Amino acid sequence: MSRTKQLSISDFRGAIVWSYTRVSSKEQFLKNGSIETQVKRLKSCAQENSLVITKEFDAEYESSRRVNTQKTLNELLNAIKTTSKPQRPQMILIWSPSRFGRAGSEHIELFVSLRRKYNVYLYSVSTGHNTFTERNENEFSTQLLYAQKENFNRQDVIIPGMINVLEKGIFLGRAPRGYDHFGPRVSDPLKVQAKQEIKLNDDSVLIKEAFKLKLYKGHTDKEIQDYLKSEGLHIPKQSLNKMWSNLFYAGFFTNSLIPDTEIKGHWEPIISKKEFDLLQHKLNNSTQIGIPKINGKIETPLVPKFLVCSDCDANMTSYLNKRKHIFYYKCSSCNKTVNANTRTKSLTDGIHQQFAETVDSLKLSKSFQKLFSKQLEKIITTELSSTGDKKRQINSEINKLQEQYDKIEFRYATDEISKEIFEKHGLKLKDLIDSKKQLLAKLPSKLSNHKKVMKYFLKIADNPREFYESLDYHNKRTFQNILFPEGFRFSMKNKECRTSKLNLLFELTHSFLNLYVDKKEKTQTHKALESHLVAGTGLEPVTFGL
Repeated sequence: MSRTKQLSISDFRGAIVWSYTRVSSKEQFLKNGSIETQVKRLKSCAQENSLVITKEFDAEYESSRRVNTQKTLNELLNAIKTTSKPQRPQMILIWSPSRFGRAGSEHIELFVSLRRKYNVYLYSVSTGHNTFTERNENEFSTQLLYAQKENFNRQDVIIPGMINVLEKGIFLGRAPRGYDHFGPRVSDPLKVQAKQEIKLNDDSVLIKEAFKLKLYKGHTDKEIQDYLKSEGLHIPKQSLNKMWSNLFYAGFFTNSLIPDTEIKGHWEPIISKKEFDLLQHKLNNSTQIGIPKINGKIETPLVPKFLVCSDCDANMTSYLNKRKHIFYYKCSSCNKTVNANTRTKSLTDGIHQQFAETVDSLKLSKSFQKLFSKQLEKIITTELSSTGDKKRQINSEINKLQEQYDKIEFRYATDEISKEIFEKHGLKLKDLIDSKKQLLAKLPSKLSNHKKVMKYFLKIADNPREFYESLDYHNKRTFQNILFPEGFRFSMKNKECRTSKLNLLFELTHSFLNLYVDKKEKTQTHKALESHLVAGTGLEPVTFGL
């Protein structure tokens, strides 16, 4: 059809047309008419003008502030592209220009391309606005720009109010799994109440346990998913992975209206903020998504990558002799094997028994525990006094770096420097700030924390073998690596354990016992403990995490 003459809808009698309807919110659904109401009017218009609707596209609760977020409209566009010319519509019926979209120039460009590429026009049933001619297109564009301006005006009124609500800690959105919304406008009659509240539900107990398994026991997502499923709660793996980084569970939330700000909410958290930050640190420093999986067989927990052949420094493996149903450890480099467990005909104990005896030798009897605790507490107090100075120095360095970053950010905001220069130097400063913060986090904390660690350590040291054997496979592997951070060395040639690097606290107990029992000289003990502490990394890393 010619674009020069004045067209009207009557010129399209008998033509194939499609329909597109949209409401963006439930409130709009109630006030301005449902999809059903729009469809009814569009069909009535088509019937009155002898138009044949062959396809209908209904977008319920879809915002139109951006074309790429209009899922249904994009489905319509893709359908036009893939439909053959004889079956392609000549016109798309819509309720009004604002129902087509409120993105201004984006939607103007869209309807122009529909006409130029596919010879498809738009027609508004409620207002008569259309894109039949250039003059009509101009008026249609005006309507779209007006709809966009309405959005801007609403934002000018609504957004400041929303910011005020957010700053009061009121969460705008859907609460995650483990919580329920209560208030005057909820759909569930059992949750209707005068004041809006977010409360824990029955799932929260299991979700809290899931966070503990992830943070303190290093379980994989699959292991946690299986545990939750066995308890009657199914969470898809992808959802579980996202759950670990959801700040909501720590009692805080963020919103794009208040950028770079963590807002404290008014609901009971499932995990503390300190625990949440610790979990993020663990996840971010993992080479894999989440915490690396601990592989291996339950029957041979000393491998993989823990048992080391001291004769050739190779990691050992394990295998099962299916005919005899006996487990062995093997060094592929030496090509030698050793029994996992002691057998009646064995000349030497199995490696499991030798490992257990080595762990048992680390026992610190109760008669020495009080003396050891007092001695160690004295040294920790001395160490912490110097740590305070270190913390103040690092905090001062962080503040200076932050000032430099704020200055360069201001210069970028006022167009004094380019984006490239800001990113080049700003990122360096950010990296320096982050590295300083990580260093600060690794410094020993207050004495009360160490007292808790010591109390737990002494409980283990009272009978380390019994403690180890009481653990499940997963925790056995964790405890092994804490006890011998560089692996457990075993001579395949002599079939015996060799000296392995010990965890700092257990190494200290050995030094204490050797010097105190042999020479009865407390001053030498004090020096021994001091030498280990100065050379080591402090006591913070040995919180076990079991």
